[in-house]
Parts: sequence; C-alpha cells; structure tokens
Amino acid sequence: MENEDFESSLFNLRIYGNRIESLKEIKFLERCNSRLNFIKILSNKKWGLDLNTLGNFYKSLIGSILDYSFLCLNSLSETNIKSLEIIQNSAVRSILKLRYDTPSNILHNEAYNKLKLLTVSNRLFELSERYVRAGLSHSVQLTVRLVEENNKGFESRYIECPTPLCNC
Repeated sequence: MENEDFESSLFNLRIYGNRIESLKEIKFLERCNSRLNFIKILSNKKWGLDLNTLGNFYKSLIGSILDYSFLCLNSLSETNIKSLEIIQNSAVRSILKLRYDTPSNILHNEAYNKLKLLTVSNRLFELSERYVRAGLSHSVQLTVRLVEENNKGFESRYIECPTPLCNC
C-alpha cells in the first residue's frame, strides 16, 4: 500500500462531508513569499508610507496567515519555522531599511520596538498560550483535560522550557 493510501485510510478527516486531503507541501509559504514581494515594493521610498502603515501591511498580509494557521504551524518542522522567520526578517529589513548583514538579535529588537513584531516562534507560542487560556477560561472540556494530563506528566520533573499547556 502506498504511503498516501495509508494516510488516507488512517486520517479520514472530513469537514461538512468533504474529505480533507493530506498534502506534503506547504502552500502558505508560497503565499507568504508572494506577499513579501508586495511589501518590498510598498516599502520603497517613492511610495512615502510610514513605518506604522508598512507594519500594518505586514501584519495583515503575512501575519494574518501565521495567526489563522497557528494550530497547524505548531506541528511544523524547525526548518519550516526558520523559513517563516526568513520571510519575516526580509520584510522587516525592507520596512526598516536595514542592511542584509544586520545581526538577527538587532533585527528582532528593532522589529519589536518599531513594529511591535515578535519572532515567529514567540508569536506561535503566544497564540498557543492564548488559545489554551481561552479554552480553560471557558471550561472547554478537551482543553481542561489536556492541561490536566500534561500537568500530571510533569509533576515529578523540573520544567526547563514551559509549554502553553503547563504555563497557564
């Protein structure tokens, strides 16, 4: 049996009766790249747009993809997360007119201070934490159960790196 057939039979997920297909490629990376080109064009001096406007363009064109897909993005590989970081860093460089060789730590500080942008990893963590917190505050049974089970597994261990489930 082919791997695709195995996945299809294992994960027969449906929405409104339509089967959700399993794809091996990540389509939203292509979409982010095309939107990045638009941001680069708009950040050209001749348009005369200020940082606030350009930051809002980024948040609406690319940031919205991250925000609305965060549940899926949390399961991405580190390589794909780095690809998203590269896209964001490129947009920030264009918007803030930073040189290509600007160190990442300076770039991230400038992005936060001037555009209120977190790194992609931090944004995904923040969104996950907010999602879990909302689930707990509304007593969503699945969320409550996941947090309880997660906390039971960590009772006897020192937590070095908190997760959204145990940080609430």
